[in-house]
Amino acid sequence: MGENMNFLMNLIQLGLDVGILALCCEAVFRQKSEIKAKDFFIFPILLVLCVVPRVDFSVGANMTASFRSEGFEILPADNIVGLLFLIFAVLLLSSIFFGSKSSGTVFCGTMAVFSIFLFVKCLCAVLFAVCGATDILLLLGSRIAALCLIVVLEFTPLFGLIHQLVQRSDFTVLIVSANIAVLLMAVLSILSFDVDRILSHLWVIIILILAVLLLDSILLFLHQRRMQEQKRIHMIEQYVPIVEELISQVRARQHEFNNRMMAIEAAVASADTLEEARKEVAGLTGSIGISLNDRELLSCDSKMIAGMLFGKIKQAEVANLHIELSLHGLFKKTVTPETEWIEAIGILLDNAIEASPKGSTIFLSSKKQEDFLELTVSNPAPPLSNTEFMALFGKGVTTKASRDGHGFGLYNILRMTERYHGKILTRNESILNENYVVFGILMP
Repeated sequence: MGENMNFLMNLIQLGLDVGILALCCEAVFRQKSEIKAKDFFIFPILLVLCVVPRVDFSVGANMTASFRSEGFEILPADNIVGLLFLIFAVLLLSSIFFGSKSSGTVFCGTMAVFSIFLFVKCLCAVLFAVCGATDILLLLGSRIAALCLIVVLEFTPLFGLIHQLVQRSDFTVLIVSANIAVLLMAVLSILSFDVDRILSHLWVIIILILAVLLLDSILLFLHQRRMQEQKRIHMIEQYVPIVEELISQVRARQHEFNNRMMAIEAAVASADTLEEARKEVAGLTGSIGISLNDRELLSCDSKMIAGMLFGKIKQAEVANLHIELSLHGLFKKTVTPETEWIEAIGILLDNAIEASPKGSTIFLSSKKQEDFLELTVSNPAPPLSNTEFMALFGKGVTTKASRDGHGFGLYNILRMTERYHGKILTRNESILNENYVVFGILMP
């Protein structure tokens, strides 16, 4: 009876451990909603993998195997070798079940899975031990609490964010998850996976975790700065040549203007009467000048933004649309980086170009509002209510027939305003007795 009870307890522990690990894998490698037949094999495979670290093999006259049940209060492994076996086994399992993913995504995801798994398991075991739990309450209570915590986290944005970062093999999730996993593995190995020893060194462990998180924060800050710089260099290479083309056009017009001025001087000198001179000057000055949009672009303080706007004007002309610019305010003097402005302007103009009827005019304006810069894009469309406006900023929401790859532009703008503490601007305006919908941002 005692052996049967012991076997049942071990089976329940293994089942809870496997459930937690399977949920972590599902959250990090979240696939489409439909379930494939092979997905049902994840649980039994993980169960077998978690049994392996508990088995002791002894080689003598005959090779024997024994199942250990002591020392597994925290994890399904009680030594670093068993834990490394689980990590490499889950890595291999992930590459099989998520074979369509890149190797970088699989490795990054596996490290994220184990950092979450180790952290949640250690946290719950330590909390139960601090509260005085022992034996069955510690073994099962901490595992049930860990399982419940993972289920709760499934319904928060945390796992969604981790999933998105993993799909991009993002440096952020890789370095943070790898550092946390390695630190916890090292602590558990040094303290022999013993809860009492962990409790006696709890403050040291907390300080180490905080130090690692601080180091990660510094590294991530430097990484973000480098990524922003690379993005800026890419945009300079993409848009500055367009500005140089605009400047060369203006210089060509300047050369023409100089020739016209010489012709005007000659016409005035050779005219017999004032009326004759006036007619000659009027004929020579009729086509001199540059367009209002070109003037606005040349007055823009950011060459990258000017280049992007020049390209969008040409894109609109191909679609038989006209973009009218009114730029008042300095983009480079704002807290918001130029790269973010370019992304926001590109999204707003692309949406306006796609939504506007042929032959219509799109208005883009920027102006300073105290310590903020306001940017708005207006295009003709039926009026929208406030609810309809804000619904368009939801993730995956689109008015296009095809939803693939659409519905993230305005959502990204919303996220950008949250990062830099800006505001979303929406309203209806009447221009020349026609309704225009206005989308914009107010950024510091």
